[in-house]
Amino acid sequence: MCVVLAALFCSATVSSCAADDPPASPRATLATAKQTLDATKTVHFEVTSADLPESSTVLVSGEGVAQRPDAFDGRFRLATGGVAVTLKVVSVDGRLYAQLPFTDHFAAISARDLGIADPAELLDPHTGLSSFLEAARQPRHVGQSRVGREVLDEIRAKLPARVLDRFLLVDNPRAVVDARFFVAHDTGQLRKAIFRGPFYDKQKPTTYTIVLDRYGEPTTISKPRRLG
Repeated sequence: MCVVLAALFCSATVSSCAADDPPASPRATLATAKQTLDATKTVHFEVTSADLPESSTVLVSGEGVAQRPDAFDGRFRLATGGVAVTLKVVSVDGRLYAQLPFTDHFAAISARDLGIADPAELLDPHTGLSSFLEAARQPRHVGQSRVGREVLDEIRAKLPARVLDRFLLVDNPRAVVDARFFVAHDTGQLRKAIFRGPFYDKQKPTTYTIVLDRYGEPTTISKPRRLG
């Protein structure tokens, strides 16, 4: 009976059931996650936020597919003074295009207008998400959880804001951001990263969560046909 109950408990969406073998060292887990992310040709990601200020232009959320070496197709939601808009975004060959509200065409824009770097750089091994894993300070393994059939190792660390600023803009580049990384125990794939720090206000931290899935899924990203 105990075995049956344990199996049912572990099949829940989230639980504390551990993998059969113990996790590697925190630094080794992050190194494997970086290697795995650097090897994939594509990845789908979603960005969400919490504790955003209402007095400035902020990145609320976003989702899309990044393709190596420098392409992206997705959308981002921005807000200014509580008023939000969603922009469809395509990035190809170092040029970023957005479909502005109430239009049927795309226009070239600056990536920093989105409150992030060019999303096509997400997979860049030197400036993208995997570089955060390499730059993590004082990493420590704090436990495991199960999401579906995957066991995730959770690593907590500190991250220099100047490193995170390569992708998400940070108001104080000299600050230190709290980071949490969730790495699939069996595949080494980074599944989620949570960052909390002074993105917009030095006194009031904001949280950004990035969720990754669909590693290596075939996709085709091309320059928008309708340009204004």
